[in-house]
Amino acid sequence: MLERQKGIIIKSVDYGESDKIITILNEYGAKIPLMVRRAKKSRTGLQAHTQLFVYGLFIYNKWRGMGTLSSIDVINQYYDLRLDIFNSSYATLCAETIDRSMEQDEVSPYHYQLLHFVLEKIEEGDSAQLMSIIVLLKCMSRFGFTAFFDHSAISGDTDQSQLVAYSFRFDGTITEKELTQDPHALRISNKTFYLLDVLQKLPINKMNHFNINQDILDEMSELLIMLYREYAGMYFKSQKLINQLKRLDE
Repeated sequence: MLERQKGIIIKSVDYGESDKIITILNEYGAKIPLMVRRAKKSRTGLQAHTQLFVYGLFIYNKWRGMGTLSSIDVINQYYDLRLDIFNSSYATLCAETIDRSMEQDEVSPYHYQLLHFVLEKIEEGDSAQLMSIIVLLKCMSRFGFTAFFDHSAISGDTDQSQLVAYSFRFDGTITEKELTQDPHALRISNKTFYLLDVLQKLPINKMNHFNINQDILDEMSELLIMLYREYAGMYFKSQKLINQLKRLDE
């Protein structure tokens, strides 16, 4: 049966000497694994078109099990994104998070919209790190946990200007006065908590351009990665590369 679907490649794995297995997140929000025959042969022209993040119309045959790709009409390769190693690494973190937040047979149009949104924003010049933060926030509940950044986990105080740390002991943000109850809490600026709360609650179709200080972005990333590790036992391969790049850049 011949299928024609728009989608974005979220995974690309070499298979044997000349083939690849790609996974696309299609326009309906389903993950579709496809065998790409002779993908690594230069004469087929498929090597460049089966890279991560390629957005296009995928034409493939599928009867049972894995489909076989026939052709791709490329809409956007996000070429500039893939040329920048930092942007590419954060975009990979976005794709990895979305991929791992979905069951294999699940259909979720929102996940497709989210991935398409962040890739377009990175392409337009918005911070790729910020886009990864948005994806981590939006997918959090899919990993079995939630976090709040707008009130104290101990007293319930909703004055966000007083929030100064995240406590894993109390599973939430705490104020300066409450630091004595958890001296090991992670100190975070209240501006970081405020922006995390805004990004967590704001629908992606209401998001325009953000200009956020790099120190704030780094605090956001550090806290979210810690939350995923602590509450979901998640370790992202792409985050390991990001950490290595940051050490080299210091």
